[in-house]
This record gives sequence, C-alpha cells and structure tokens, in this order.
Amino acid sequence: MNNLDDLFTDLEEYRTPQEMKLYFEKKKQIINNNEKYISIARLKTGKVKKFIEEFYPLYLFSQSRFVDNYAKCKIILGNQGYDASIVQKDDTESFIELTSYIDGKWEYQDAKRLNSRGYGDIRFGDYKNLNARGNDYLKDVLKNIKKKSLKDYSGISLLFAVDTFDYFEVYDHSSKPFIKELIKEIKSFKFKADKMYLMVINNQNASQIDQNIYPIS
Repeated sequence: MNNLDDLFTDLEEYRTPQEMKLYFEKKKQIINNNEKYISIARLKTGKVKKFIEEFYPLYLFSQSRFVDNYAKCKIILGNQGYDASIVQKDDTESFIELTSYIDGKWEYQDAKRLNSRGYGDIRFGDYKNLNARGNDYLKDVLKNIKKKSLKDYSGISLLFAVDTFDYFEVYDHSSKPFIKELIKEIKSFKFKADKMYLMVINNQNASQIDQNIYPIS
C-alpha cells in the first residue's frame, strides 16, 4: 500500500458514536503497527489527512453530550460547504463545518525530516516566552475564524477545534485563560450559522470531551 487511501475506502459512512470510536481505534492501531504506514500518515496526504483533520474531531464531537447515542455521523468529502452530517435518532439531520488552524507547511516539512532522519525539529525554535507563543497562536486561530465569519453558513453549525497541547499543557500550563480570551474574541464576530462550538483538543481522553466543548451563543 503506497498510500493509505485503500485503508479508508469506507471513511464516508454513517456510524453511531460507538461505531465511530471503534473505527477510529481500529484504523489507528493498524497504522501504529506498521512503520511504513506511520511514515505515510505523518505526511498527512490523501484520505489519511481527512481521517486526522476531519474524522478525528467529528469522532470526538460524537462522544459528547451534543450527540445522541443512537445518532448516525459521517464526514462528507468535497466542496459542498460543510464537512459532516449528523442524523439524530428522531431523523433530524444537521450539517457541520469543521475548522481549525493548522500550520500545514511546517508540519509537512517536519514530517519529511522525521521520516528521513528519524527525528524532527523543535516546533518552537525561537526564544519567545510562553505568553508570546500563546498570543501568536491566538492571532493565527482568530485569523482562520474571521474567514469563516465572512461566509454564509445558514443551516450549518460550525465546530472550531483548537489544539492547545503544544502551547500550554506540554509545559504544565493551563490553557484556560487562552480559551476564555478565544471565546470572547469569537463572540465579537458576526456569523451566519445555526450553532457554534469551540472544541479544545489537549491530549485528553475522548470520554472527557464534554469538559472541552464550549457552545458559543
């Protein structure tokens, strides 16, 4: 398997939250047990990119109080203006646009370095203090969110995902002040969307996701 697309031929299927969990864990285990697959997955191209950047946050969201145990969830590839569909047990369907700030260029180049020499670069190769790094990250995230505020998402919910681990938790610092400021800034924008959620990813267990999802009114 020269790429991982064949492993994800069934990526776009409706699954219950429990089935989402089993699917994620199974695919993750297959990749982690094969060095070649790990190298390919690091580069995040093709469907494995969708698995990491879209299926994973939808899977986390499916484990939350906002999705019924009997609901059906799936990601939808393409340019239709949303990334996922959730059909609740009463057959009501909602659409979700998944969005996050990703430094894709740096991550791709570092993945290539890791694959070729066995180790990557330090993510922060400068001398900025932690507060400065956090502020820069906040600006990058808000720049991405502002772009979403300029589009019409009527009939669609927005799920903003932010990964705070590299900026806070890895240094045993709390990301709560960052999250509080981010929510405040998000509320300053005007969105055309049904609902909005902020989901914080910080290496928590999926069973703890409820405490890391913030509905934004």
